[in-house]
Amino acid sequence: MICALFLNSCSNEGDEEGIVNQNLSTEDIDSSKIEEIETLFDKDIFDDPQKEMLLKELKVCSEENKGSKDYMNPACSPRFFELFPVTTKTALNDAFILQMKAKTNGFPLRRLLVFIRDKGVLVKVNGFVANLIERRVTQSGYDDLVLRFNHIEQEQDVFFNCLFKWSGSSYEYHSVEVIEGVGWGGPVKKELRDSVSVEVKKDILKNKMVF
Repeated sequence: MICALFLNSCSNEGDEEGIVNQNLSTEDIDSSKIEEIETLFDKDIFDDPQKEMLLKELKVCSEENKGSKDYMNPACSPRFFELFPVTTKTALNDAFILQMKAKTNGFPLRRLLVFIRDKGVLVKVNGFVANLIERRVTQSGYDDLVLRFNHIEQEQDVFFNCLFKWSGSSYEYHSVEVIEGVGWGGPVKKELRDSVSVEVKKDILKNKMVF
């Protein structure tokens, strides 16, 4: 239902009741505290050898396979995976965010997982069918994350850029900031953000984009 509203609102140019507005900024945020992220999976060697060791510990990759085309048995390589720190306060070995390339292990879309080490064991505290596109520095040391979700409605791609905040033990959904389709969309109007965010959360949960 909510996606149908998005599509209808964007088909009427100048419609002041529409959900998105291309002229709005998402937030009045200090740009120096925003880090845009684009993961291309185009490197052959990790910038930190510890990343490969963590992948092997998780057993999500094949230590024998060294190629870049076998998605069902992906190599422990940045051609399939990328790791980011959760916070500068904790070593990568004890807390990290794992971005997985689309089609890796047979899954069609990108996935993002957050791991925290507890009593020596890596524990998944978040899982998303999403792409990490932005980090925002916070005073807590745990950056806010902006994740991009891909949903298909009426045979059309609809994208949700959603803000997640650290709760103390995991990332929790906060709001939707941008809704886009092919040739339409933009930031959600501030006066509608709360109500639209509720509907988007229902949609991503229903479609098991958070696990």
